[in-house]
Amino acid sequence: MNVLLCLLSGQHVPNLLSVHQFAPDRLVLVETPGMRKQHAADNFLQALKLGSHDYHDRCSIHLLEAEDCLETVNRTLRAAFGQYPTAEWVVNLTGGTKPMSIAAYEFFKALGARLVYINMQRPNELLGLDGVPTEVCDYQPTVTEFLAGYGFESRKTVPALTAAETRARSLWHGARTIAACCPERTLLFLGDIQDPQVKKSWDKARKKGMELRSEHLPEVPEEVNSALADGLDLGMQDGRLVGELDKYGVDFLTGGWLEVFLWGLLNQCAGELGIWDVRLGPQFGRVGIDTDSEFDIAFMHRHRLAIVECKSGAQEHDPGADVLHKLEAVVRQFRALLVTSYLATTSPNVWDKSQSIRPAVRNRAAIYACRILDCRAIQRLAVTEEPVAVLRELLFEHQGS
Repeated sequence: MNVLLCLLSGQHVPNLLSVHQFAPDRLVLVETPGMRKQHAADNFLQALKLGSHDYHDRCSIHLLEAEDCLETVNRTLRAAFGQYPTAEWVVNLTGGTKPMSIAAYEFFKALGARLVYINMQRPNELLGLDGVPTEVCDYQPTVTEFLAGYGFESRKTVPALTAAETRARSLWHGARTIAACCPERTLLFLGDIQDPQVKKSWDKARKKGMELRSEHLPEVPEEVNSALADGLDLGMQDGRLVGELDKYGVDFLTGGWLEVFLWGLLNQCAGELGIWDVRLGPQFGRVGIDTDSEFDIAFMHRHRLAIVECKSGAQEHDPGADVLHKLEAVVRQFRALLVTSYLATTSPNVWDKSQSIRPAVRNRAAIYACRILDCRAIQRLAVTEEPVAVLRELLFEHQGS
């Protein structure tokens, strides 16, 4: 029988990868009171279950009362080993406190156990601290598995996500054409939203769709009209698009095209970029709490979560680019997870007179570790013949990818 011991901590990915790599018969978890308060073991087991490794009935959890006391750690390890004294043990030393790792190393080295450690700069390499060569784990956890390990659950079903992404594929050519020709334009206009009657029209259109008339759309390049007519099944009247728009078409024309474009491009280039599980519009909330957060785009990169917030149009209501504060508030709940965030915006509010990112915006983004893709970057992505190289430069430059 094979047994894997993991020391639980605030980062569950190293432990998760070791379970997928070694597929033990039994799993032993050492949990401190602080980790128990955060439901670390329960969250970890749920993340494993979502990845088709259900250990709820094959796991023992040992509470370590004094994580900085070597004698207490040793006593806990002896109790854990005593459950399966004849088994072949693998011990992941990555988690826990330093005294926990030191004690586990000394205790299990004397027993000839397999000892592994993961450096998060190379998260898929299991280093052999017992002289055994490094092993590479090919497993790629999904966004849902990653967040489950920190106590978050998906609030949008897989069929709903799949349906949205299927629609996005059919609209991607139109989204790319907009991004290439007129990313800064407002594409659908029903009137001043401050007017109560107009606001009702907007709300109804977003919920039920609308009849699109020529006065609802501005003049745009012919290739944009052609792409939208094909993607949204619309006709032409006096050089303007007309026809029936469902609520998804309304969302697309009122700004949703931007996340459709970037999601589609990231999805197409995922393999070459080393990213995976690129999702459009996922929603997550903490288990047991009703509130949730929706991401325009989420994906995994270097075994960490990346999220993209998309803001199209002129964003007249946000002259100070305060969207960065709102994005940071969403990210902050995952800050310990080293989440990467991006703001894709077509608004000129982020520019100075020379159309460079304003120093105040650039500094705020740097503080939040958020990268900004402005209108020129978005347009560049739409017209380039080398999207992988441009995406790598814009998203991952200086990140070692």
